[in-house]
Amino acid sequence: MKQQTKLIGILVILIALLAGAFVLYQNLSKKYKADTASEETSSVNDTEEQEAVTAPDFNAEDAGGKPINFFSLTGKKPIVLNFWASWCPPCKQEMPGFEAMYKKYSGKVDFVMVNMTDGARETKKKASSFIKEQGYTFPVYYDTEQEAAYNYQAESLPTTYFINRDGEIVSGARGAMEESALEAQIKKLIK
Repeated sequence: MKQQTKLIGILVILIALLAGAFVLYQNLSKKYKADTASEETSSVNDTEEQEAVTAPDFNAEDAGGKPINFFSLTGKKPIVLNFWASWCPPCKQEMPGFEAMYKKYSGKVDFVMVNMTDGARETKKKASSFIKEQGYTFPVYYDTEQEAAYNYQAESLPTTYFINRDGEIVSGARGAMEESALEAQIKKLIK
């Protein structure tokens, strides 16, 4: 009888531990899915006006592998700075709008499309193939050292910053931008 009671007690404890592990697993899985969804593929357009702040400098590479310095691009025209990756669905969603705005406003605004090239999930080859397949003509730069992403705190993709002629960030957006919202921000820059 004592042994049977002991065995039942062990089974109850074992079942309780398994149930606890299952609940913990479910909660952690939900949290992980929510975190990765918001960090990696943000799709809500969250445009914010902000007090002008000097845009941070960074180094990247152009399509030919030539190093570029961001400050060498500033001071002439306003800049639309976009962080993206070819694996990011919201990035792909907004690209046609960026291409249309590039074709319409490239004489008045510089477009700096920064690919988040980590060398694993995103490589220069994958990104360039995507750009070529889609027929995009805007200039693409590769952030192979993640310096630009760090300096601009681009924690989710896509992220876009609007920089005036003085090299100051005047607004930004997280998530895919509708073409009309992108154009409205560009019009504010060129006033």
